[in-house]
Amino acid sequence: MKLFVRCIASAVALFAGTLALSPASAETVLNRGNGGEPVTLDPHLTDGRVESNIFRDLFEGLLVYGPDGRLLPGVAESWDVSEDGLTYSFHLRANAKWSNGDPITADDFIYSLRRAVAPHGGPAAANLRLIEKADAVMAGTAPPTQLGVTATDPATLRIRLSTPAPYFLALLSSDNMALPVHRASVEANGDRWTEPGKLVSNGAYTLAEWQRGKPLVVTRNPNYYAKDSVSIDRVVFHPVADPDEEMKLYRAGLLHVTNEVPQEQVKWISLSQPKEFWNKPYLATYYYALNLTAEPFKGNPTLRKALSLAINRQTIVEKVTRAGEMPAYGLVPPVVPNYRRPLPAYVAEPMERRLEDARRLFADAGYGPSQPLKLEILYNTSDNNDAIATAVRSQWETAFGKGLIVTTVSVDRTEYLKRRARRDFQVVRAAWIGDIADPTAFLNLMLSTAQPPRNDPGYHNAKYDALLAKAAATIDTPERAKLLVEAERMMVDDVPVLPIYHFATKSLVSTQVKGWTFNIRDVHPSRFLSIGDPTPPPSTANKTAAAF
Repeated sequence: MKLFVRCIASAVALFAGTLALSPASAETVLNRGNGGEPVTLDPHLTDGRVESNIFRDLFEGLLVYGPDGRLLPGVAESWDVSEDGLTYSFHLRANAKWSNGDPITADDFIYSLRRAVAPHGGPAAANLRLIEKADAVMAGTAPPTQLGVTATDPATLRIRLSTPAPYFLALLSSDNMALPVHRASVEANGDRWTEPGKLVSNGAYTLAEWQRGKPLVVTRNPNYYAKDSVSIDRVVFHPVADPDEEMKLYRAGLLHVTNEVPQEQVKWISLSQPKEFWNKPYLATYYYALNLTAEPFKGNPTLRKALSLAINRQTIVEKVTRAGEMPAYGLVPPVVPNYRRPLPAYVAEPMERRLEDARRLFADAGYGPSQPLKLEILYNTSDNNDAIATAVRSQWETAFGKGLIVTTVSVDRTEYLKRRARRDFQVVRAAWIGDIADPTAFLNLMLSTAQPPRNDPGYHNAKYDALLAKAAATIDTPERAKLLVEAERMMVDDVPVLPIYHFATKSLVSTQVKGWTFNIRDVHPSRFLSIGDPTPPPSTANKTAAAF
């Protein structure tokens, strides 16, 4: 009991400095559970969900993704597109400024886009390959100055594409790589430019506090062009990776929003808190990636197919995740419009028949009781990830008996990302949230040129690459969709990944929070939110301890 009380006291002390508001204070504070510790605050080095939630408050691109998913003007107040769909001219706001008061110009975006696609830039810059000469710049065969971005004057940015892309504007509104960074502060501070006091941003908020292991705090940017429309003064991002801990903090009134909820409590939460539980399908897929660059999966599609067949995805979404997820047999989620995802033929077969085929293929691959296969599943620490890994391990061991020995390994998010990046795994947990509601947001993950955290398996298929290239050059929507379906079917047959399910949102949002609107990307910038009652529910350390 003493240990329990000390834990509660520590939690209260950790959050007290950022949560409590006196009734006399006019400041409004939003407390968000953020699912983990950000690895970096450099938008050109990651597109992780944890970091992206913060980037949407600190930075703003040419366009922004609105609360309901509509594209809204950002730093660019208007734009023009040429008849051939290759040239975009963006007209910047005259009153757009950096947080230090410097004006934002077209040169800021030119510098930032060149930085994002530099040969040693972040792997997430793959989306910017649409820009003319981006491939050559990324490969190091052309200087960044040849990238298809120019300024006709300080307030006009021109971007030329290598091929028409009707979703390019949507990409600019959602891709971290398209965010601008402040050149002077980056060059003056080097790797430390993202620290509090050094980070100059252009979004609705500025960085106030950030220490590893503690809540990250942003405050209203007084130089933001739309500052009068921003209601919330301070946003606190809590790096809580454990859904159970998030749930406790939420129930204690210490969080307004959770990143997710514990798997085992989904049904109870949906019944007891229907007005606070946000649970709808969105643009994301959960899957396992297989390392195709090493044994046992290298050159062994038979083994990969056996493992895929033995996963009962329907059982996982009904008995493990239990939050409205859909079984996944490919990467593209069913919420993507104008696309009919291809389903493998075995989906229509009873599970017993699939298990028979899986055991036959497993034996054909050279494994059995006399020569068992040892596998390790790697994932970042989370009760939810642990539950899914346990379910998959159980299904595999039931299917293959003593012929398969499975170990599950849970590591913190930082170590997990490092191991993913260097392909130090056999099977690794992965998930992808689409930047745009287009099949290529998922299919491009498996391009031969893509690098982790995209092409985790190291998948290489020239025919697949060619189909995606042909689709990229195809303007006719039905024909383009046909090519993309063919590409996904080919990739699924090669089994570089084991899709598990397509996500549904499962967050708790306090009824105090106004403006939280469903969109298929499940993104909610704080600038569009408000707090209905600026005075939080009264709480004391004793009451908080009781709530835990």
